[in-house]
Amino acid sequence: MKKTKIKSRAEVAVVIAAVIAVVALVNYVSNSVFYRLDLTEDRQYTVSNATKRILRNLDDIVTVRVFFSKELPPETHNTVTTVRDLLNEYRNIAGGKLRVSWEDPTNNPEAVNAAMSMGVPEIQLQTFKRDKVEAMKGYMGIGIMYADRKEAIPIVQNLATLEYDLTQAIMKVKRDAIPKIGVLKTQTADIVPPQIRAQMNMNDEVTEKKFAPIFESFKRDYEVVAVDVSEGRPIDRDIRTLIVPGGAHFTERAAFEVDQYFMNGGNLIVLTNAVNVAFTQYGPQANVAETPLLALLEHYGVRVERNLIMDASCGHVMVPRSVGPFTINERLPYPYFVRITGDGFTQDNPVVSAQSDLMLGWVSSLTRAPDPENVQNNITVSILASSSGQSWAVTEPFNLNPQEEYILPAREMLKPHALVMHVTGSFKSQFDGKPIPPAKNETPDEEDEDKISQIKLHDGDKDRSVVSSNTNANLVVVGDATFISAHNASQTSITFFMNMVDWLSLDNNLITIRSRTLRDKTINANVLEAGSGKPGMIRWINLLLMPALAAAAGIIISLKRRERITATPAATAPASVPASESTQRVAGVDTGNTAYTGSGSDSTDTANAPGKEENVNG
Repeated sequence: MKKTKIKSRAEVAVVIAAVIAVVALVNYVSNSVFYRLDLTEDRQYTVSNATKRILRNLDDIVTVRVFFSKELPPETHNTVTTVRDLLNEYRNIAGGKLRVSWEDPTNNPEAVNAAMSMGVPEIQLQTFKRDKVEAMKGYMGIGIMYADRKEAIPIVQNLATLEYDLTQAIMKVKRDAIPKIGVLKTQTADIVPPQIRAQMNMNDEVTEKKFAPIFESFKRDYEVVAVDVSEGRPIDRDIRTLIVPGGAHFTERAAFEVDQYFMNGGNLIVLTNAVNVAFTQYGPQANVAETPLLALLEHYGVRVERNLIMDASCGHVMVPRSVGPFTINERLPYPYFVRITGDGFTQDNPVVSAQSDLMLGWVSSLTRAPDPENVQNNITVSILASSSGQSWAVTEPFNLNPQEEYILPAREMLKPHALVMHVTGSFKSQFDGKPIPPAKNETPDEEDEDKISQIKLHDGDKDRSVVSSNTNANLVVVGDATFISAHNASQTSITFFMNMVDWLSLDNNLITIRSRTLRDKTINANVLEAGSGKPGMIRWINLLLMPALAAAAGIIISLKRRERITATPAATAPASVPASESTQRVAGVDTGNTAYTGSGSDSTDTANAPGKEENVNG
């Protein structure tokens, strides 16, 4: 008996040790091999392959410091959980090269200083306590460090772009050199001759001044240079992204240089429209202008329509109006200033999915152009931003008077129009099989000195060959040439443009990261009209159907059980068996006695019944 107990204890100890070993092995494997089963539609909680490549290629430790207050409003708990889960997955993918720490700066001066130094501010939040709205201060930012480089996500508020923001910040601190972006000069040498520019004290800073927001906003993260192609110089291949702001005075030679830069692997952002707006003494005047830039874009697959878009969702202008002896400024809606809101941005792209507002003035619509003959561009065109469903296109003659009373066209004419497009894929050069355009147009009255310099430029072109195609190239076209200029730029337009440049310039990996957006499962808005009974019916079905089904299932199960109990026959009490008979049967011996009176006086055997005793004795 004692040996049996010892053996049982040993077996229990072995089982416990085995369970502990299995748990330890599972923990070890889970720390080194991370796997998550994502059953959501479109795999919303799966890290993209681009992020995985970046994390696995880290050559040194990157530190991520999460500055989140412990006491945060309940509505932010989902944000905290999402950030924690995503960073845990990042850390497991990086294989020890990513260190994550969580810090609460509240009542911690050292953490407060660290957050401030990394660009994470203290923010004011609102919460509900005791049926009242109360204000509280806290932190919800992330800092990324590598060596002496720092990047920050000041406020984590858009979970749809969280992966994009984190991966972008990691790439910024890990880059070995500052990327270079270029802004093409399109309004200097080709417009005013050098001699006249010198007499008028004009310099080549026109581009820098006109598009100052680009140079000022990007100088912290990029080297921004102005690119001049007026003398036929090739565009530097070190430029990651070339910005072409307008094309009113675009030449064939400029189109060739831009084309060859694009064919050599550069990224293009083209801001242009097919209608030029100029201010005269009679007010703004508009006219259609054909330029080589429009032909180049159409060759790449994007047609800039010769129109202007008007939208009921629009901005306002201040118009002077005389009231008696006084002049006042009246604020009037101006449909030519198209206001793009959240619904106008595609939710599949992290660059624009978080954008809430953008104003484009005198903007032309964009459409997919058919492939020209003998050109087979293998491209994909996607719309990044479009006007509202209450917009329409107008063509020449244009009436830009802000005081005009605009009348909406017929309902069938109202529809969204594409205003920003992204084109990616493999492109064919527009100049494949064609001669290189001259750097300057020859005129009969040119001076000899100009002709000599022109000949030298032509001699240099003899050594150049036309690159005929490219692969995996990216082109973004905006139907407004001036929305980022110094006179028109707003904070929302600068943010939009910076996101676009980052998306193209940092690494092509960022282009493949999609926005983590959940699809809208609400009922179609057209169905939910005033007086419709369908919303109420759906609401009551959601409230009552599931409880009713659960109750019905319980009743059916209960009735089934009751039927089984009723169908089972009642058990009868077994007759008493004499102890001796029982003993004999157990021993395997049958004596043949059918009557026995033992100590059990309650026996009802017929042998012991009165009146039968004579027969037994006889």
